[in-house]
Amino acid sequence: MSMRLRILMFAIGVLFSMAVCSAAQDKADLKKGDPQTLKLMEQASRFYLEGDYQRAIPGYQKALDREKSNRTLSDALWRVLVDNLGMSYGISGDLKKAKETFEYGLSKDPKYPMFHYNMACTYAEMDDVDNAIEYLRHAFQYKDNMIKGETFPDPWTDDSFQRFMKNDKFVNALKEMSGK
Repeated sequence: MSMRLRILMFAIGVLFSMAVCSAAQDKADLKKGDPQTLKLMEQASRFYLEGDYQRAIPGYQKALDREKSNRTLSDALWRVLVDNLGMSYGISGDLKKAKETFEYGLSKDPKYPMFHYNMACTYAEMDDVDNAIEYLRHAFQYKDNMIKGETFPDPWTDDSFQRFMKNDKFVNALKEMSGK
């Protein structure tokens, strides 16, 4: 894993902490969540923040499986769960599971931009420029729907898209989306 990707992953971990803090501002949000699911998320998040994504997967996956059968988490925490699980799969090299996770997230929350953004990254890692552009367009379209405290990533500097920076189709689409 490149240093740039490690920094990006650390930043995402920080975003998780910010989302938890933001959720904590509303005590009803913290009470909204099955204690076992929250415990699984907490355990998985420790591994995630340490950069041990492979060990984060089982806890996140169990938490998501519980949420699939009975949704209890606040919207912000549920988004973080799906996002961190998909990222953990992707960083660990299981792009198929990453894609499935983000597809599930999009099926339940189609206007959350980070699911689109991370799906674009997943397709970029699969070297699929057309789908990467399509999902990146959706991410920009919904970028105002970020979790409070989250910032929209910069695709110009994202390692996942560096392979396309000499691809005119990608660069022109990104210029159009980002206004650069």
